[in-house]
This record gives sequence, C-alpha cells and structure tokens, in this order.
Amino acid sequence: MLVTPDIDRRNRRSSRWLAGLVTIVVTSVCLGQSAIHWQNLIGYIPWCLVVGVAFGLGTYWLSRRKCRRRLRVMNRPFPNEWEEILKTRVDFYNALNEFDQDRFRKLVQIFLAEVRVTGIRTDIDDTIRLLVASSAVIPIFGFHDWDYSRLSEVLVYPDAFNDEYQTDGEDRRILGLTGLASLSGVMILSKPALLAGYNGAFAKENVGIHEFAHLVEQQAESHGLPVEVPHDTVRQWIAFVARELKDPQHSRAHINEYGYTNEHEFFAVLTEYFFKSPDSLKHRDPVLYDMLRQIFHQDPASLFGHAHRSPTH
Repeated sequence: MLVTPDIDRRNRRSSRWLAGLVTIVVTSVCLGQSAIHWQNLIGYIPWCLVVGVAFGLGTYWLSRRKCRRRLRVMNRPFPNEWEEILKTRVDFYNALNEFDQDRFRKLVQIFLAEVRVTGIRTDIDDTIRLLVASSAVIPIFGFHDWDYSRLSEVLVYPDAFNDEYQTDGEDRRILGLTGLASLSGVMILSKPALLAGYNGAFAKENVGIHEFAHLVEQQAESHGLPVEVPHDTVRQWIAFVARELKDPQHSRAHINEYGYTNEHEFFAVLTEYFFKSPDSLKHRDPVLYDMLRQIFHQDPASLFGHAHRSPTH
C-alpha cells in the first residue's frame, strides 16, 4: 500500500515498458490500416506515429496514476487531531517507535483516501474513520506490499444487525460482515462494536480487526494466507486448523466458541487474540503464537512488552 522508492522505480520502469509496447503496436496497426486503404503510405507515417505516441503517453499516465496519487497522499501533513485520536484510542499505534508510527500514519492516510467510510443512519466522525483505518492497517502492518484491492467502501451501522441487514427487529446478532457476492467490495461494521474494540484494556474483542482478517484471507493466494508467508508455515497452519476443527473439545487454541464455526472464523478470531491478547496467547500456546507471528510478520507480545517497559528506562 505504501509507495517506497523501490516500488516507485519499479512502477516507472514497468510503465515505460508498457507505454513503449503500446506505442509500437498502435503505430504498427495504424500503418497497416493505412497501407490497405491508401496508396500514399509515406504521407501517413507521421500521423501514425503521433497516434501511437499519444496512446503510449496515455498508457504511461494510467499506469502511473495510482502510484502518483499515493505519493501525494503520503506527503500530506497528518492532522494533529488525527494524531491525538490514534494516541488516545489505538494501543498498537502507541507501542510503535517513531519510524513505525510515521509508516502507520501514511498507511492510514492512503486507506482513507481510497476507501469510503459511510454512516448508515448514524453520524461518522474522525474517530470512527480512524478506527476503521487502524483496523485495516494493524493486520497488514508487517507486510511489505499489501493492497485492499477488493474493498471500496465500509458501511458503519448504528448497532448490531440481522441477516437482512436490519438494525431493528429480532435476531440482531451480527456485528460485522465482509461483503461477498452482491455485497462484493463492501464491509459492514457495527459502530458500538467498533468503538468497544478500542476501549483499552477492557476490550477483549475487536470487530474491525476480525473483519479485516477475513478480507486478508479472501485476497490471499495460498490457502487463505498471504504470499509473504513461508511455505513451511503454510503447511503447518493447514495441518493445525484441520486438527483443531476436527476435535474442538480437545482444542489447544482455547478461543471463543464462534471461532470453531469454520476455518475462516477460526482464522479471524485467532487474529483478534493475536493482536488483542498476545501475551495470553503466547503463554497458552507458544507454537500457535509463533505460527501467527510468521503469518503476520509481527510480534505484538514483544511490541507491547517493550512499550510497557520503555517508560522506566
């Protein structure tokens, strides 16, 4: 999601190559058509070159547009009000060093510039928008190049909702939903549940992180895990999930019962535990914790432990 100097260079190089290829192809097609319909082909060569170059420049601009837009967003000043919200509500952000906090802020800026956060019968303020963005950034913070390419909008509901997406009536038990099929590209979050997930030490669950974990799994290319995960860890994880779901009564994970619904909920619930209660998870099952550490390329137990120790030094 971030545009590093290396990513920018690679984008420039690939854009030039693609633009050159388009220029050659369009110019050749134009010359071929001119040779068929006109005897004076020489006179049309300059015009064909102009057409080819125009298509090439357009291709270069389109290929560079996303990268350039993100660079502009990253260079914008981060509002002081946003910084205060992160410091007040997001423990993960507070545990980071200055360099990583700057990276976190840039990821938040890019997410909010590209994904709409819309209130449905409820008001949306900067706190809600930043908590949604933080929920998106935390699970992927350890990846070098992650893009929520399938997400265009997050809908924030005033309360829990039912299977018909209604916030009144019976059976309102859903706190979050990652859209598929007709809701593709859309995520739904309960506003009270989102806020509760960032209620400091009192928060045992985090619906935002839970739903973005689902999105990470849906966009992953290898057995529901990102491509940056080592192959050995992938094999270890597949075997672990199959064993745990086959016999929940003797599970080693000891997570919320809802996590045993299927392998997708198992991954999302464990992701919550990994980022919300890393010390507890690591103490209970060091092997499981190490798998998640390799999956997410993060070590929140050490991160939070260092943050708690640093004021005494």
